[in-house]
Amino acid sequence: MTNALAISARLGRPERMWERAVVVVLIAATRTARPVFRLTDRELSCAHSNGGWTLGLRSDGRAIFYGQDVDCSDTIQRGPEPVDLLVNAPLWLPHERLREMNVNHELGYLYWWERGHWSRAPYPDYVEDDGLIASCDGYAGIFDDKALAHSFADAGYRDRRAAERFVARVEEGSVNASALMDLMDSGAVLGSLPREARISTALEWAARLGVAERLVSGRAM
Repeated sequence: MTNALAISARLGRPERMWERAVVVVLIAATRTARPVFRLTDRELSCAHSNGGWTLGLRSDGRAIFYGQDVDCSDTIQRGPEPVDLLVNAPLWLPHERLREMNVNHELGYLYWWERGHWSRAPYPDYVEDDGLIASCDGYAGIFDDKALAHSFADAGYRDRRAAERFVARVEEGSVNASALMDLMDSGAVLGSLPREARISTALEWAARLGVAERLVSGRAM
């Protein structure tokens, strides 16, 4: 096992990753009525054909980030058995669920945030890539502002100012139909998918993620 616990520079503060992840979800929702995300108990997951990732925040400031890429996670693909990713893991993690995923080749990496930094289990020397970056391919906007700009562009939203306005609305927690239409109007028309369906889906996600504009007696706060 190696003692050099190199942590990817792409991993930043979890609350900023969460904010960007929310933007990525809403970008996807404006383009499809069936975004590939799931939200449960402050864990946001993205699943795609080659794997996926999950980001979870706790009220005490701790966080967890885990996932896999079926082609690039050496922790699963190389060696006689999956690397034990729960070595040195803190007790507050959902050990039973994660252990089952680990044993069943469903966990390529596991990082936890506490005391202001990310940590992980030690890897054998043969592990060159745990699949962290590859698992976020297409949804890498969670990592930094540059990647987030690419997420907008990849969705057809190449108007930088429109993207900045939308990010500001997410940060303010004031996403509404008008903000969504402003973003959608800045991009190319997407196929024949009804605009109303996409707005409805995006508004539902915005509400679930806590960034929708709040109303009091029918008026915005």
